Order: sequence, then C-alpha cells, then structure tokens
Amino acid sequence: MSTDDLTPTAVLSVEDLTLLRDDGVTLVEDLSFELSAGATLGIVGESGSGKSLTLRSVMRILPECVERRGAIRCEARTAMIFQEPATALNPTMRVGDLVARTWRRHHPGCSAKEARAAAADLFERVGIDDAVRRLRAWPHELSGGMRQRVMIAAALATDPDVLLCDEPTTALDVRVQAQILQLLRDLVAERGMAMVFVSHDLAVVASVCSQIMVMRNGRLVEAGPLDHVLAAPEAQYTRDLLAANLARRLADREGVLR
Repeated sequence: MSTDDLTPTAVLSVEDLTLLRDDGVTLVEDLSFELSAGATLGIVGESGSGKSLTLRSVMRILPECVERRGAIRCEARTAMIFQEPATALNPTMRVGDLVARTWRRHHPGCSAKEARAAAADLFERVGIDDAVRRLRAWPHELSGGMRQRVMIAAALATDPDVLLCDEPTTALDVRVQAQILQLLRDLVAERGMAMVFVSHDLAVVASVCSQIMVMRNGRLVEAGPLDHVLAAPEAQYTRDLLAANLARRLADREGVLR
C-alpha cells in the first residue's frame, strides 16, 4: 500500500518499518499498522522486542546508530509520554515552566501569563492537587506518580491528535497506576485522540486499548481486536505472554494477602 492511498480516517500510518543498527543487527523488521482518530492500539512484548523503538521512529528521535527504512506518515500533531519521568523531566527546570513553555510553543501569540494559567489548568485536569503551588515545584520534589502526571500535562499542552505512551505506568505502584490508566481513558474519550500504548503487561494494555499488536524480536507475531486476540490467541508466544501475566498477577495477589 502506498502512503498516498492512506485510509481517509487514518491519522498515523506505518508501512514496512525496518530499523537497522549500524552493526547490521535488525531491531524491527517489516512492521506495518494504521491508526484512526480515537483508536487505541496496544503494543506488547518482552524487553527488546522493538516496542519503544517503534514509537521513537514515529517521533523521529531514534539513536544515531539506528537507520530507519520504510514509510511513516503522520500529519496529525503527536506527543509522547516517556517511560521514566525522572529522566525525561529537566531537573533544572520547574515543572510549571516546562508545561507553560510547551504551551507557548504550540500556541503562538500566547502571553507568559496566559501560558501559566493554561499550565495550572492542565495540572488540575491530570489530577495534580494544589495546582498553582505545584507549578513552582522541582521534579525531585514530586512523587513518581506526580511526575508522570506532569509529563502527561506537558504532552497535552501540545493539543495532540495522537498520544504515544511508552510504558508510562511501569514504575508506579498499583494504586497510582490505576489512576493514570483511568486518566488516559478519560482523555481519549474527551479529546477523541488516537493512542498507542506500549507495555509488557497484557492486563494493563487490555484496560486502555481496543486493538493489540504482539511483537517479539522486532517482528509482529499477532495483531487484531484485543478481545479476539486475548480470547483466542493464535500464536504460542501470545499464549505464553498471557500465562506469564496471569502467573505474575496471582503471585502479586498472594503477596498482598499474606
């Protein structure tokens, strides 16, 4: 399929994506998918399967040692939430300044005062208490869950049509993880954004996505509607992932009950 024949409702098209390291190792091979407005796609697989690199390809922030082949078409405004906000946030910049500057960059003509008010509003929308005061906080003064909310606020400051999430809840405890996942569900419903959510956890993906892609060693193993893939997985690797997720969650539950 040519990118000129892109489905009219698609906001993101990835065709025959191949990523090669400069030593000749193939990191992602012949990956293709489309995403329409309001659609939610989960990409799952073990570490090293190429999930995060796929998102970085869309954002065009691949490491210099990685060559990209294939076609990516994304005319919509796109933002990305990174896995670890402690390293994604600038430790020398107050979190309110980060969001306000992002807002001004994507809203030409906005004054500093207006951007500050917009940042406070975004903090409130992502569930940050005492938003005006929190604008002056440094990243190290906030909890992991709060830093992740700041990252979401910064992403939303761009008014994205496509939101890319690179394991944004991996480092969070179960309670905060549930809050962030609910926030993402609400944002997709309210804004009609398309979302790609990368994770190694099938249960997390199942809570926020309607479509799924399973990757292993840089290749697509299985894809389709989430309910169908989880109910009747065709690939043995997908079945193994399901079993591993269930075993881990049962072990976590037993640990909590002890």
